[in-house]
Amino acid sequence: MPHNYKIVLADPSPITLIGLAYMIKELPEFEVVLKSTDMHTVMTRIHLTNPDMLIINPVMLDYSKRMMLRDVFRDLPKMKVVALTSLYFESQLLKQYDGVIEINDNLQRIKSTLHQVIRTTQKDQEESESPMLSDREKEVLICLSKGKKNSEIADALNISVHTVITHRKNIIKKTGIKSVAALTVYAILHNLIEEKDIL
Repeated sequence: MPHNYKIVLADPSPITLIGLAYMIKELPEFEVVLKSTDMHTVMTRIHLTNPDMLIINPVMLDYSKRMMLRDVFRDLPKMKVVALTSLYFESQLLKQYDGVIEINDNLQRIKSTLHQVIRTTQKDQEESESPMLSDREKEVLICLSKGKKNSEIADALNISVHTVITHRKNIIKKTGIKSVAALTVYAILHNLIEEKDIL
């Protein structure tokens, strides 16, 4: 396992931050590059550190954003996010995170959680090397998201309507998503299109 995975810590409690940073210091493969009790500081400085992992107490996020974790950190798609919990959170909320560290976890448990997250990261990178959608399928998906009809997509991409339909079938088969609205959300979440580009 390579060394020096960069970690950002975010928790409203200075004592918790200092304590967790001290424990992580015992793990030579991890390095805390930023710690803060203030979410604004995290959001403005996180891009400068380009971390591999963010360990954050979910209470740091506005209640309205807690169920939209990936939206909050959309511009850092490769960064793993670990929940640091000091109280009970619904399992549905915690499912968004790549791992969970509890306030009373010992060093061995923290190490195990961080290593599990890194193993998942490596697996994701291997899978992303063989993209799920082909370049042409992505182009068709982008056109669909912009509200274009099959004939308009065919004209735009200089292919036949039959080929467009074939690509649409492949997109549905690969993503498991049938509705155009849901495919549009998929395109946004995978950074193929921005919300402002949608009609």
